Amino acid sequence: MSIRGEMIMNRTKWFSIILVVLVLFLQGCKQVGMDTDEKIMAPKNTLIPLRGTWEIEKYKVLGEPTMTIGEINQWIGKTAEFNKEFAILGEEVCIEPEYKIKNVNTRNYFLYTYKVNYQDLDINDNDIDVVSITAKDQPFYDFIKINENQLMICSDNTFYYLKKISENTDQMIEIDEKSQASIKSEDLMEEKYLLRSGVLLGLRNDNKSEKDSYRTLWIASINRVLHPVLAVPDLFLPRKSGFWMTGIDRQQNNDYFKDVLFAYPLENNLKNIEIQKDIVTQKNRVKENNLRFNMARKILFVANDYIITEYGETLNYQLQVLPIDNINNNEAIKISDIAGESGRNALIASGNTYLSSLSKNEFDQLEKEPREESFSMARRNGYWIMKGRLNSESNAVTDKFGDFNINLIPPTELINYNELCVSWNKIKAKVPKALDAYTSPNKDLALIICKDVIYVYTIKNNHLSNKPVQEIEIQTGESVVMAEWATADYVERWEAIFREQVKA
Repeated sequence: MSIRGEMIMNRTKWFSIILVVLVLFLQGCKQVGMDTDEKIMAPKNTLIPLRGTWEIEKYKVLGEPTMTIGEINQWIGKTAEFNKEFAILGEEVCIEPEYKIKNVNTRNYFLYTYKVNYQDLDINDNDIDVVSITAKDQPFYDFIKINENQLMICSDNTFYYLKKISENTDQMIEIDEKSQASIKSEDLMEEKYLLRSGVLLGLRNDNKSEKDSYRTLWIASINRVLHPVLAVPDLFLPRKSGFWMTGIDRQQNNDYFKDVLFAYPLENNLKNIEIQKDIVTQKNRVKENNLRFNMARKILFVANDYIITEYGETLNYQLQVLPIDNINNNEAIKISDIAGESGRNALIASGNTYLSSLSKNEFDQLEKEPREESFSMARRNGYWIMKGRLNSESNAVTDKFGDFNINLIPPTELINYNELCVSWNKIKAKVPKALDAYTSPNKDLALIICKDVIYVYTIKNNHLSNKPVQEIEIQTGESVVMAEWATADYVERWEAIFREQVKA
């Protein structure tokens, strides 16, 4: 080959390499669209988005708080401090906090979360950052970042404004010194932190003659000593935005009825504003529609952000998963919305496996492919599992449907804690009539569910106590639809708010 030919080949080779690099570079720089209504941003490097010391300087009350003005004024001058070891608000301490920044549309955030007009709070920006602080999957507080030197926090219908007074966290040093002194020998401070447990247990009572009823139990202990068990009607739900109440309201029209699902945040006393108006509107629709059939709905499972229900006419029940923040639109979410494409694939594969196990007669009566909206949660041997449903092939009123297990670990969007620290075999050996069981994240409490009683046992070294420390009577037909655990400082906080509902 001539020198000239060799040079041409070399040039061609280098040109090809450069071309491939350019193509890869341009593909990597391709712009991807994003919904700007809500964006979650990971903190850059290890920076704490609220680092420093802040002081509460003023407040605004929107609505009807349960605290007196004197009690609210006591918050003026209190400080909040943030670093990677601790987050502090007043006397409340969050150990090893995790910070998550969410950029939201200001109008929508305040309207749907707090049911207020953001302009009434002297906020003018169209978008705003919300910093959620959690520890061990337990919510601490959400802080609204107005600007680099001003924060806002909402508690009990009162919006507190905080101004930044220092980049340092002096109180943190004192707390850290005390903590380190305790942690060295795993002494009483660590023991107390580990052994404060509480659970909000939501129960549904299936009533054959009347509508289903719902209630919530609060079961808590410190160092395995049980507090008095408390109860309120409906489902008392802890969320990152605060505590909510949810349940079913049955609307009657002549000889027929319709079950209406409701959910509202407690801190905003919404019985006199928008969500209550939505319930009233739906009542009027029931009257206007002159119902000719019964439309029943029951709650199967409640998560922080979703409610799973079963609804329909007398027998033809459909599954529906609804977002709590947009519950009145009645728009079901798909399994891929919370579990991605792998969730969708698992649903379809599990449904097909179920269909292949049926007789020809059973097969002919059911849908031939699972719908993405048709999924739920259920209990099996002390764990939450995911279920799918194939309804009748026809639209006729029939009780023909098939439920099947979905081969998928429930996503964290539906359940944060799904552990059993004592094996199901040991539980059944201790309580042969056990139908279900729950154990605390601290591995100190066990709730064993039977037909008409809940036995509360303490746990040490993964072994149940010889006898139950409490027996809680329940009605035949009651089943658990929600179990939300609190540990450490959250136990006292949740119990205080729950007690206010008991008094009401």
